[in-house]
Amino acid sequence: MLDITVSESTSASAEQVLAAATDLSEDRVKVWSNSKRQYFEVHAQGADFAEVTEGFRPPFGRVWERSRYEWEPGAIRQSVIDSNVLAPGSTWELKVSPSAGGSTVEMRLRREFRRSAKGRTASAINQLGGRRMWGWYLRKALAEVERRSS
Repeated sequence: MLDITVSESTSASAEQVLAAATDLSEDRVKVWSNSKRQYFEVHAQGADFAEVTEGFRPPFGRVWERSRYEWEPGAIRQSVIDSNVLAPGSTWELKVSPSAGGSTVEMRLRREFRRSAKGRTASAINQLGGRRMWGWYLRKALAEVERRSS
């Protein structure tokens, strides 16, 4: 099991970061780069949850996952229901806490990969450069949240 935690500080407030994480409109794809419009579908949504399919197309072919997001004050958790790369039960968590001048964001991924060719490829990429790659991903998302909030 891959277990990666990255954290970043941002000038965006905790509320702004969590609003971006729970935004299921078409604007979601502008913040979260691994969610592309043509692969994005909301299946169910409530006050503190959503079930969605998201995906993107890296060089080794389309990657998709159907997940359940659940949120509470200060945190959001995604649990994979089905995917062509990740095993069900894989998770992504975002914890946000206020700090001087903005907030601190911790992102944790616990990933089990399918034994398919795409799953093995994604596993190798994550094992080799996961912390750096996911750190970049978080910084890029937070930069967009900051841009929108200024």
